[in-house]
Amino acid sequence: MGLGILESRNRSGFSVGMALPAVDSDEAQAVLHPPPAQLQPAPAVVNCRMPAPGLRASQPKRWAEFRFPFVYNQIDTELFPIEAWRECSRLALGRKALPIWTSEAVDVDCPDLVFQLRQRLLHHRGIDVAEDEILITVGAQNALSIISTIFNEDNRPIAFENPGYQEARHLFHLYNNEIVPVPVDRDGLDPTMLPAAFKFVYVTPGCHFPTMVVMPEDRQLQLLDKAEAAGAMVIEDDYEIGLVGHLKLRPALKSHDKTGRVIYVGSLSKTLSPSIRIGYMVAHRDIIKTAKIIRSLTVRHPPSIVQETTAMFLAHGYHDAHLKNLRQIYSQRWHLMNEGIKRLLPMFVKGDATGGTSFWLTGPMHFDAEVFATRLQKRGVLIEPGHIFFDKGKPKNAFRIGFPSVPINRIDAGLRQISQEAKVMLR
Repeated sequence: MGLGILESRNRSGFSVGMALPAVDSDEAQAVLHPPPAQLQPAPAVVNCRMPAPGLRASQPKRWAEFRFPFVYNQIDTELFPIEAWRECSRLALGRKALPIWTSEAVDVDCPDLVFQLRQRLLHHRGIDVAEDEILITVGAQNALSIISTIFNEDNRPIAFENPGYQEARHLFHLYNNEIVPVPVDRDGLDPTMLPAAFKFVYVTPGCHFPTMVVMPEDRQLQLLDKAEAAGAMVIEDDYEIGLVGHLKLRPALKSHDKTGRVIYVGSLSKTLSPSIRIGYMVAHRDIIKTAKIIRSLTVRHPPSIVQETTAMFLAHGYHDAHLKNLRQIYSQRWHLMNEGIKRLLPMFVKGDATGGTSFWLTGPMHFDAEVFATRLQKRGVLIEPGHIFFDKGKPKNAFRIGFPSVPINRIDAGLRQISQEAKVMLR
């Protein structure tokens, strides 16, 4: 039987077209089934530096289907101002704005977005900077990656909160950095425990990740003095900006910076959505100039259409109104969580935080929060075991419960499920 290529003919179906050259049956078998000697092993991956296990808590992909998702970094979709965002998207897609976001803007961020961030967000954090001292990034993680690249040639270690934001720690490891864990107490990172030499210290002073404690002003000033004495920088990750309404918003660490030593990183992930991926970094203009080059070589720039939409969302006051609404609702949930933990979970030690959108709980030393989290999933409850936030993954007796994704009418029932399972494990 002859071999050929099937060809389609209009209204005539298919027919065998160009014939293939004859192939010897022995040669065909050799191609289809080569002897073992012809099979070459895949090349080994050399010096591939991957993050350690435990990058984040192992959560089901369909976490939103759980009745009590006490997870962090997620939003309550019922609270998202979809109509306002849709209106701003419509305006950004109009012909008037078309030339702005259709052209590639590697060197220039959306001017309106930069202005709005300076006036509406940074101003309220006590940060007064010029246009050339701010860079729009693809979320805060992109900003941390850029910073890592800038300081990659400095061989000194990085001082890092312990416990701390594990994804930042893994990111810094990818750049072959030595990480020196610095203990955290009820006032945040302890500057007296900083190493003698370090290139920068990564801190979350406004709301410590993950314990939610706030670093007081005197300790912030002490931290700046320590960094100046070491000739080091300070990376301030201001990831959660005043989302709980009963707390007065305090000035950022950056507001005390007189020498350009602090690089401030922020985003709109907690107020809008993690998926929008709009972040920003504030630093000395020389650092921003270098950062812009690095950004252009990696992600080019954040999508201009998203920048324009976000700028309009801020300019029309929608973000201010949304934040006001969140502060009121989250404050209600915080108080309900706080009272519920005291009443239903006395077997755990609650952290010293007076705000933030999650709670840090610690059990007895023999308590395994990772096992606890797995068992709670069968009850429809999701929590985050705390060992992933510690250097080397120990201890394992703490966990975090966030409340933005849990409706207020389910909080008490969810805490009761946690209480019942805890009593089973601790009896």
